[in-house]
Amino acid sequence: MLVGDTEDKARAAQIAALRRLGPSGRVRLAAEMSEDARRIAFEGEQRRHPELSAAEVRRAVLGRMWGADLAASVPMPAAAR
Repeated sequence: MLVGDTEDKARAAQIAALRRLGPSGRVRLAAEMSEDARRIAFEGEQRRHPELSAAEVRRAVLGRMWGADLAASVPMPAAAR
């Protein structure tokens, strides 16, 4: 049975591997994946808009993730103002 694009045998192997990690290992893996996604988003924004400063890139990425209003409420570092 296929659910999404992962075959049952592959899904079972994934679940077994995640269970072997234990709770703390799964949290560590999730944090690493989240950081990777954040880095990829920042690098992509920098490539698309090389004219932006690091602070402007940060604000643009946060705007996509959280919405413009919330992103605008995030304090910018003093050096970036």
